[in-house]
Amino acid sequence: MRTSRYLVLALALASCSPSPGFPPAPDYAPASTAGPTVPGAEATVGVSPPADEAVVVRVFDGDSLIAELDDGSEVEVRLLGINAPEGSECHGDAARDTLEQLVDSTTVTLVAGSEDSDQYNRLLRYLYIDGLNVNLALIANGDAIALQSDHGMDKEFVAMTASAAAARLGMWAPDVCGAEPAPPGVAIVDYVYDPRGRDADDPNGEWIAIANEGSDPIDMSAWILRDESTQHRFRFPDGFILDNNDEVLVRSGCGRDSATDLYWCADDPVWSNGGDTAILQLSSGVVVSWKTYPGDF
Repeated sequence: MRTSRYLVLALALASCSPSPGFPPAPDYAPASTAGPTVPGAEATVGVSPPADEAVVVRVFDGDSLIAELDDGSEVEVRLLGINAPEGSECHGDAARDTLEQLVDSTTVTLVAGSEDSDQYNRLLRYLYIDGLNVNLALIANGDAIALQSDHGMDKEFVAMTASAAAARLGMWAPDVCGAEPAPPGVAIVDYVYDPRGRDADDPNGEWIAIANEGSDPIDMSAWILRDESTQHRFRFPDGFILDNNDEVLVRSGCGRDSATDLYWCADDPVWSNGGDTAILQLSSGVVVSWKTYPGDF
């Protein structure tokens, strides 16, 4: 029922205040990853300005949909400032289900930000339902993360991502997708996102450092290192072992892998100079560690 769903959203969103940084809470109960419950912080920021009224006719995934405007035309919409897991990724189906249940049989309001559309000609919009900012609510539930794209609510979205991650909600849950929890002691400990000069001239000067501070060696075969976007995913090579008290750098350029350096060999710079989030996951999708930075813009 729509009314009860909004009540859950409003109460849960008001129960959590955004906190700086990304350290996981030292004590937490495993969070459920099912359904559209949205814990987090306040999702309604101000009053939504006048904009297009629409009815959602199809949801592709947790951040994109087709909407029918009042004049009967259909437009493809990408929710502004967020990125949900893809359908093939862990928690992708759950994120899509949350958005579907929120927009089912209701009128939505599409509000433009600083950019009208993306490179695929999809409208970039905040989506409101009865004053509720759905983009922010999805982040609060752990169904999406903030994209640091310098839109009007960028700071609120980044803070909400921090709150959801620290509370281990949705995609951040230790038992997400029914998987085993991550082994303790492995963490992202350092990064360089903007080496001197042009990024393309020194791709290996851009790196993420991962340390094993636990007591046992860790087999990281097929683990994933990713950014906020849907584009950049690095899979650790089969048989890669990170010994206890050791550290490995994952460099964005090409090279010969070793015990201390792994090479992404990405086609372009991975880590945004305007701010990004590095996320380390098990092959199952369980989040092991994450670190955000605000960037230079």
